[in-house]
Amino acid sequence: MLRETHSTPPLAGIQGTRVLTPSGVAPASFKVDRTLLQQAAPSDVFLDAGDLLVLPGIVDIHGDAFERSIRPRPGVQMPYATALKDVDIQLLGNGITTAYHGVTISWEGGLRSVPVAQQMLQTLQDRRTELGADHRVHLRLEARFTQGWGVAHQWIEAGRIQFFSVNDHWPQLAAKLEDPVQLARFAERAECDVRTFVQRVEAAAEIPPMALGMEQLVSAARRAGLSVASHDDPDAEQRRRLSLLGCNVSEFPLSEGAARESRASGDLIVFGAPNVLRGGSHVGAPGAEDMIRKGLCDVLTSDYYYPSPFLAAFELARREVLPLAQAWSMVSLNAAAAVGLTDRGRLKAGHRADLLLVDDAAPGAPRILASVVGGRLRYAAHGFESRARR
Repeated sequence: MLRETHSTPPLAGIQGTRVLTPSGVAPASFKVDRTLLQQAAPSDVFLDAGDLLVLPGIVDIHGDAFERSIRPRPGVQMPYATALKDVDIQLLGNGITTAYHGVTISWEGGLRSVPVAQQMLQTLQDRRTELGADHRVHLRLEARFTQGWGVAHQWIEAGRIQFFSVNDHWPQLAAKLEDPVQLARFAERAECDVRTFVQRVEAAAEIPPMALGMEQLVSAARRAGLSVASHDDPDAEQRRRLSLLGCNVSEFPLSEGAARESRASGDLIVFGAPNVLRGGSHVGAPGAEDMIRKGLCDVLTSDYYYPSPFLAAFELARREVLPLAQAWSMVSLNAAAAVGLTDRGRLKAGHRADLLLVDDAAPGAPRILASVVGGRLRYAAHGFESRARR
């Protein structure tokens, strides 16, 4: 495997016989002008993809698998810079060229506390140029964590956040209080004993999740140009209320009614790609494949498993749920649109040179052989030749 350094010069261009363009899979070639794709000239010499499938890079707008690199075992914390380099390799190897890390601040504390989030943001800021993928921050704020509202507002105003979501996991966590195994697991993540965690859950029960301050916070995020997601909407009524509040993305709706309300409101709908691979939700939410068949899903994200967007898109095509081009839009073009990015998600002149070279010769077993980010080869598991444009 090859990982290029930040100083690696951009590729001259890319050509192939099977390039996913806005009009479909066809022979195509582009030259790279700094970080952007441009029309090619006949004399240009390019990296030759041959018969490999060339796809737009994946835009993952919700992924929190990085938490396992930071805390690989209970009570064990790795240096953030080390953890992020590991995460970067995982992202590139799984075709994710733009990653929105789901950084949570919550009344739970521990791994999802303000100090941990602050360290993540600072490390990303300090180490960004050392990383191959485009790393961004998706701040997930627990609505009952009123102490975090001011911090979230400061980060939004300072431009440290690129996507914002409003969460209320209290009902799910409160439901676990009678399950000693689950309770111990959540207390471990919160870095406290079970008794203390129960006290935190009980204290959060007294806080209304959608007070006036939350409306002001969502408004501040929208004024800053951010998309704002609601998360785990239980029903159509709550989704309607949050849409009116300014939440223009519905992330992981917990009912078909909530998803249908999002569609009626013109808001984009997000489900987890692991849901597709597993054949259903691990928390009893609607099945992603069923929602896709009903036209109630626009975007798939890695959620907690980085390989899943790439594999889910191919699996949807294999199951004949969607043509590959349409399935791929769920992890590229549609995902970019959900967070307001207009410069990526498709391969055309003027867009970022974020692309993947994929070997799909073995049915049901596609492999990423190269990831290009901003015109630079950041990951390669295969040797490639350069030749004049055909």
